[in-house]
Parts: sequence; C-alpha cells; structure tokens
Amino acid sequence: MILTRAGEFLYDNALRLVADVDNVAKKTKAIAEGYADSLSIGITTIHPYIPSISGVISRFRAQYPDIRLALESMLSGPQSTAIVQGSIDAGLLFIEPDDEPLLDTLPIGTFRMAVIMRRHPGFLDKAPTSLRDFDGAPYIRFKRDSTPGSYDRIDRYFRDAGVTPHIVQECHDDITIRGLVATGMGYAIMPSILAAGDDNLIAYELDDLPVYCPLMLAWRKGCKSPEVDLLCRVAMDAGQLASEVEEQASILPSQQRVLLFSKS
Repeated sequence: MILTRAGEFLYDNALRLVADVDNVAKKTKAIAEGYADSLSIGITTIHPYIPSISGVISRFRAQYPDIRLALESMLSGPQSTAIVQGSIDAGLLFIEPDDEPLLDTLPIGTFRMAVIMRRHPGFLDKAPTSLRDFDGAPYIRFKRDSTPGSYDRIDRYFRDAGVTPHIVQECHDDITIRGLVATGMGYAIMPSILAAGDDNLIAYELDDLPVYCPLMLAWRKGCKSPEVDLLCRVAMDAGQLASEVEEQASILPSQQRVLLFSKS
C-alpha cells in the first residue's frame, strides 16, 4: 500500500497525537506519584562504555529530584524516530546535525570509528594500514536502520578504497557485534572505545577510514519543554560530557593508529 501525500500527513500526525496522549498519561502518573513533572530520555546502547553519560544522568537526578526521569536504551535510528514522533522527550544518540532536520541538537562528544578485530588468533598476517587489507575478510556490520548516517559514510570509504566488503553477518546493535568479533567471526567497524577493557580485542584507526561519530543530545525541533532545557543546562555545565576522542592516538604514526588502551 502506498499512501498519498494527504495520507502521509495524516499518518505522521496521528502518530504524534498518540505519542502526545501517551506523554500526558506518563506526566499525569508522575504528578500523582508526587513528582512535579517527568522527562523521558533515550540513551545509546553503548552507554556502558561512555561513563560520562551516566554522570550527566546522575547530576540531573541530584539537581532535580522532583522530576521523574525515565530512561530507555535505544539505537540511534529508532531514537531519532521516537523523538520526532514524541514517544520520548530527548535522547543521547549518535547523529550528524544535518541527518534529521526535525531535531535540534547539542554536541556532546566525538568518537572515532575504527576497525575492531580479535587479537589472537587474528586472520591477518600483519597489522593493517588500510581498508584494502580487509578485502575478502569476514565483515560483521550493523544494519542501516540502526545508524543510517554512519552506515552510508562507511560504505563510501569502502568504495573509495576499491573494496567490496565480505559481509557475513548484520546485527542491530554494537554490543552484539562486539561479542561476535570477540569470538573470531570477523572484523567490525565501530566506535574505537568498544575495544576498551578487553585484552582479546584490538582497534585500528585507519587513515582511509576518517569517520567520526558525533554524540548529540537531541530533542524535537521547536519543543518548548522546560525539562529538556534543564537537561541541556546540566549537559553544558558538565562540560558537554567531555569529548572522549583518544587524543593521544594522534601522536602515533599516521599510517597506523592502534589505540593506546589495546595492549601489545
């Protein structure tokens, strides 16, 4: 079935109305339970690897105990949709500022994408210096609807390198992909921080893969929520969560940047 323009308008606004009714119900319940108001936030599924996110959440709860805070772990793509439709008030997600014109955003941090693979046994004879070194190697990737912007940028760099990736598995979330990489199923391209804390994983930042993922606090464009404004203030007061790009990596040889937390 294909909707007409009028049908698309009706469908989109019907979803928003349903979400608005749901939000009214949530806020009513929060007030009935003694809270002054409520705020629902989506958070990236890799938040355990970004401690500063929990720091902002804790700071908000401490400063505004009368606001009921509801958290939902969500992928960036679904988060963006949920914010636009009004299912959640705001979100901490990976998105380029221009990827979703219906959202307003506040920059929080920037994360370098890297090739992550199992350290031992590896499937390469030597440390990679280019995407071309992975031509024919088993590739585990995230589905496009998870984070469309990053998906398309990575594909573009594969094309520029003249490589057609050998995809053996697609997954919705980075945590699942990380687990499959750890078993030796293949390599993945993910935020380099996901190799932290696991001696069995190693991350390579390649010169022909200059992809950076902006972490944003996002909310619906034109939203006049006092609670969202308070959340923005908390994020800014916390130093906008402090960018967690590994600056030390820039001092390594330009052809090969192996993250400093990956032990030799």
